[in-house]
Amino acid sequence: MSPILARTASTARGLVVVSDPTRPGYTAHVEDSGVVGHALEVVAIDETRASVHGGGPAATFSQAEIDYARSKPDPERRLAARLAAKRAACAALGGDLAPTDFEVVPARGGPPRLALSPRALAHCRRLGGSRVLVSLTHGLTHAAAAVLVVADE
Repeated sequence: MSPILARTASTARGLVVVSDPTRPGYTAHVEDSGVVGHALEVVAIDETRASVHGGGPAATFSQAEIDYARSKPDPERRLAARLAAKRAACAALGGDLAPTDFEVVPARGGPPRLALSPRALAHCRRLGGSRVLVSLTHGLTHAAAAVLVVADE
C-alpha cells in the first residue's frame, strides 16, 4: 500500500486544510476553490490483467473502455487507471454508486473525461457539483486516478 502523502479536509469557513504526515505540525489553509468532493485511488495493475483477456471484472468496464485499452500496447495499465478513476468517482460522490455508473472517455488532444450515469449525475447535483474532473496516471505496477467534483461559481 502506498503511503499517504497529504490529507485534506474542508472546514465550515470555506477553507481547505492540507496536512502532510511526513512533516509533523505542517498545515496549510487555502481558499475554497469550488471543490465539493474529491478522491484519489491507487490500483495494482495485476488487478485488471484478467479483464484484458476476457475474464475477471470485465463487467466493470464498458466495451468502449475495453476496446480502447486493447488498442494500446499496455492494456492492463489503461484499465487499471480507469478502474482507479471509477473507484475514486464512487468515493468522491458517495452514496450507493458503483464503478459501472462511470465511464472514462478518451478525448482527442485533451484530457480524458468521466461520463456519469443518471444516478451518478443526480448524486453530483445533490452535492452541489456541476462538473466532475478526472486525472489518470500509471506506472509499471500501479495506476492511480484523482477525481474532483466541482461547483461552477
